Formats: sequence, C-alpha cells, structure tokens
Amino acid sequence: MDSFPLAGLADRSPASPWPPAGNGDDDGWLWAALGLAAEVTEDVTGTGLGGIVGLALRRNPRRAHLLVSRVLGKHLPVRPEVALAAAAALAARARDVSAVGRTGGAPFVLGYCETATALGHAVADGFADADYLHTTRRAVAGMRSELELAETHSHAVHHWLLPADPRLLTDPRPLLLVDDELSTGNTALGTIRALHALAPRPAYTVATLLDARPAASRARFDEVADELGVPVDVVSLVSATVAVPPDVADRARALRERHGAVAGGAAPASGDLGGDVGDTPGGPALTGLGPAGRVTWLRPPWPAGLPDGGRHGWAPRHRGPLEETVGDVAAAIADRLVEPGGRTLVLGTEELMYTPMRLAAALGRVTGGDVRYQSTTRSPVHPLDVPGYAIRCALEFPAPDDPGRVSQVYNVAPGRYDDIVVVVDDGTDAAAPAAGDGPAPAGMVEVLRRCAPVTVVTLPSFVPAGAR
Repeated sequence: MDSFPLAGLADRSPASPWPPAGNGDDDGWLWAALGLAAEVTEDVTGTGLGGIVGLALRRNPRRAHLLVSRVLGKHLPVRPEVALAAAAALAARARDVSAVGRTGGAPFVLGYCETATALGHAVADGFADADYLHTTRRAVAGMRSELELAETHSHAVHHWLLPADPRLLTDPRPLLLVDDELSTGNTALGTIRALHALAPRPAYTVATLLDARPAASRARFDEVADELGVPVDVVSLVSATVAVPPDVADRARALRERHGAVAGGAAPASGDLGGDVGDTPGGPALTGLGPAGRVTWLRPPWPAGLPDGGRHGWAPRHRGPLEETVGDVAAAIADRLVEPGGRTLVLGTEELMYTPMRLAAALGRVTGGDVRYQSTTRSPVHPLDVPGYAIRCALEFPAPDDPGRVSQVYNVAPGRYDDIVVVVDDGTDAAAPAAGDGPAPAGMVEVLRRCAPVTVVTLPSFVPAGAR
C-alpha cells in the first residue's frame, strides 16, 4: 500500500477514537454536536477515518447525517488518480482476502447507483476477466428490469437491473458487490438473497470504502451465509464502529436552525471547497453567482458499440477501446478550455461517473493542469458555510434526464476553477442545442457557467440492440 495516494490527507492515528479533541477546522465539533462517536478497527490507507470521510447533514427525513467520502468523487472533488487508486486498493483487498478472491475464477461485479457506479467499475478493472453492471434509476425505453431492488433509507428508494445480457444475473460465478459505504448492509444482503434465488453462486463478497456497520448488522452477514450455505463476507479500506444517539435527528435539526443554510451558489470567499486539499477558514460567504461565462459544446468521435458506462453491462473487451479513446477525447477537450494548464473540474452527471473520471485523468496528463473530478447527484445534503463542514455550498438545477426533479452539485462556486467540463450522454442532455453551438441554455449549464466557463461533452448514450 505504499503507493496508495491518500497518505498525508490526515494525520490522525487509525487506532484513535473519533471525534478528536479540539475544534478549529476539524469536523470534530460536528461529530460532538450530533452525539456521534466512532472507533476505527481496521485501516489499510494509513489516513484514519478523517482521511477517507467528512461529515455533513442530510436533507432526508430517514437519516440525519451523511459520511461524505473524500476519495469517491461524488460530493467532493478529488484528483481522479486518488479515486482510481482507492478502487484499485479495494480490488486488491477483494482479490487477496475475500471469499470471492479465494473462490477464484472471473467474478461478476455489481455496483450501486448512483454513488458507486464509478467505484464498482474501477474495482472490476482490478480483475482480468470480470464483467461489470451497475444498478440504475433511469428507465430505458424498450427494456424491462430483470430485478428491482429497494434501498429503504435512500432519498430515491427503487433501482433496477437492466443488463443487455440477462445471463449476467444467472451465471453461477462469484459475486462481488461494490458500494461506497456500508451503514447497515441491508441493501447488499437483500441483493444477495434476490440474486441467489435466481441462481445460486459459490461466494458473495461486499467491497466498500468504509464499513461502518454496527455489531448486530455484522452478525446478520454470518446468518445469511449460514442460511444460503455459501460464504458471505465484507472487505473495506477502513472499518469502524459508529455509535449514533437516538436523538440524532433532533440534534441535526437544531444545527440546521442554528447555522442556517448557504444560499445556492454561495461559498467561502477563500479556502477549500472540499476534496483532498487542506481546509482553510473562509472569509465572508459569497452571496451569489458570478457573471455568465462562455459555453462550448463538444460531441467527440466515439467507437460504435462502446458503452458510456456500466448501466447495461461492461465486458473486459470494452477496456481496450476505452483506453484508446479517452486520450483523444481529452485532447479535444483541452482545445476548448480557457486555461488548459489551470484549475479544471471535470463533472460527471449522476450515474455517468466512470467515463468522466477516466477523461479527467487523461485530461490531467494532456494539459499538466490541476484537474479535479466529481459528479452531480440526486443526494440532498444541507450546506453550511462553517469550518470543518464537508459541504460548504450547493448548486441546484433540473436534472438533465428528468427536469421534473432536482439535481445538485456541491462545493462548486465562482473563482474555484478556471474551467468546468461537464460530461453528459445524449439520452440526458436536455440542456444542449439540437445541433452545433447555440445560445446558453437554462438549467444545469446556465448555473455552472456562472462559476466558470463551461465545456459540455456529450457522449452517445449506449442502448442495447433491440431495446428500441
């Protein structure tokens, strides 16, 4: 693990209790205010709990708080190399110490939308012959869901499996499920039971960046293993027990009322907006967005038959064409940037995370600039402009694939980036003109262009043959 690029993100001892003493820019004050306490029991990153997650308040009546990943590239910007390295380390854990790894053979890897679509995909890259699929919340015309899953604690409960080849769900291969965090593990256990009923498998492993299950939830995995008669285990980069008081929802409500919310687009006037750089206390919060920057549109050449992600399945044969393509697309993006060697954010859109992350890594190699990566999200988080809080500001806009609902991006504000590259697929690009360049649209791009010049990269939305 010497090459794992999280070292230096935090100097907290992995074995120390959480929260630490003191205030300042640390988020220990928020842990204390919510009455949360955690103890790390295993850590392969060397960064401690604070190196892998921050803390924020949800806007979700089912759950009061959110452990915000610092390495995932969803709510917080990260260097794409950090997100890819975290996935590679998790894949190594699954190969070396899990039931799936011990069973041998090519596993079927399943990621959860929307947060873990890229993480699961990159974990699958760590297995030479793994097929990958992620769940989806997007209905696709002409396709019937092979299985519906429920995530009862989520802001969006239902998601589906839409593989182009349904045999992915019935081939008796070891199954590796990938999620960014386990709080109870109930969703994973429900998935394992459902897929085992379709076709028994020799082993099941859940791989996660952070395993925060309480003792009772950990015991349920052993119970399910006994019930099914096959190994069912969990591997993680960090494992911790998190104690949550019964009045945590009331505590969260009191915090929101005490601090108030940052208006959309507002952000600290200086200092960090999340990610993997040091947090510096900000000055007075900005009260609005900046003037509109330019918008350019790019529809790069894309190999026929190459999926834009794992919604309908991703096979090992797709890896080579993607590797050959991302460099050319990154070079085309670089030609559109105002400051090619400056600070650039590459922004995925909800489930479309993996390909934008790979493009961000390639763009950094092409330009030599400071390239960060994150994604828009359905997840409603309460922003607070206070030191040590993970989500300092929020932008909201109609979701590109469903303007009737809201999507968000966090910690993006005027002055933070020289350029923003937003990656969409043409099945969701409700903001783009019908052809060529056009006037600035309303919605997501109109909001983003008030933070920096925007380049919209539109990829062809992959739909399996016969689905339309």
